[in-house]
Amino acid sequence: MTPRKTAGTAGTEQAAGPWRPAWSPGRTRPGLPPLTVVHDVGDDYAFMAAALAAHTPQAGRITVHPTPVAGAPASFAHDVLRSIGKHLPTPGNQDAVGWAAQAEIAWRAAAAWMSALRIGHVVVTRTHRISSRHFEHLFALRELTGMHLTLLCHGPVPPALAAALNALAHEQVRTLAAAHRALAATEPVDPPTAARFAWWEAAAQFPPRPGEPCFLLPTRRTPSRTDLQAASRRLDAAVLPLPAAGRFPPEPDEHTTLLAHRLHARIAHPVHAAALALRILTGRPQAQLPHPTMPGTDTRTEPGRWTGTPTWAADLIEAGGCFGNLDRPPRAEGLLRLSGWDQTAVTEAARTCALHELPAPGSQRGRTRARPGSTRPGRSTPTTR
Repeated sequence: MTPRKTAGTAGTEQAAGPWRPAWSPGRTRPGLPPLTVVHDVGDDYAFMAAALAAHTPQAGRITVHPTPVAGAPASFAHDVLRSIGKHLPTPGNQDAVGWAAQAEIAWRAAAAWMSALRIGHVVVTRTHRISSRHFEHLFALRELTGMHLTLLCHGPVPPALAAALNALAHEQVRTLAAAHRALAATEPVDPPTAARFAWWEAAAQFPPRPGEPCFLLPTRRTPSRTDLQAASRRLDAAVLPLPAAGRFPPEPDEHTTLLAHRLHARIAHPVHAAALALRILTGRPQAQLPHPTMPGTDTRTEPGRWTGTPTWAADLIEAGGCFGNLDRPPRAEGLLRLSGWDQTAVTEAARTCALHELPAPGSQRGRTRARPGSTRPGRSTPTTR
């Protein structure tokens, strides 16, 4: 990862091997913003309302509202991912959802998204209810990213947090007015620009609703009207056109914006989101995708042709690169290496975003001869030729 003023510092001190969300007293990195503890001893809803109102991702600040009585090691990472606007895979597909149950992978995913999306301040409500293990993971995330962390306790400080405070530089806030000031604080972040895709506005329905508009995975040729009409009949849903691979403009049109919102909201694993974005941009099969590159660089789409990364894809691709740096030692960029289960998860992510394969020329007749029910709407599988 490239050093930033915010969570983008994630992974800059990465040793050889995956980053683990482990923290212990006495290992605090110097220069971190002081931890802020807001005491709401009387459980006054005004404190909660202030914390929820502080959720402004466009300013680099999110509010995490922990799921009640969720004690699984990965559950708090899931809460962080949801606060960033990411939806976890549905439980029906074990290949796609299996990673989310592994705490270390889920926390790496959260760290990668925070870095790519410039999240510099995390507010956590109801911290008097989270477990000591969740505190350990949260403080490890703070160490990695350098984020400003504000904890809101609606009652007595839990023993696990009280013990940790003895080893951490922190500030204590006890009035509502002071809480408002603390919640509004944020570390310097790269300010949003007109050229940046507003990922925080994504409101893609999840799970997808039946019959929602679909898309064809872009290839190097633009689908004809006949292609779109045939796909609409095959999928029993409206199929919206997209630019051909390698021809996406810097700013998305209406249809690309709809798809981009789905990519940002419906795919929680950064590498899977990056892989699908790269597949859309380049038209390459999954086995030949370029390694995720940082925004502002170019991506090869076909021999002799280069194109800049569109705004809607930049954060997705950067998050994939950030996750890779946390998951394994940095290595020379080349092709994106996807395991078998990763490829299955990317295929499922395409289905979740209603992206389907354009049949190869001459294959439509064979499709019409297939036995009824052999091709189900929404279950087209991207090829890996």
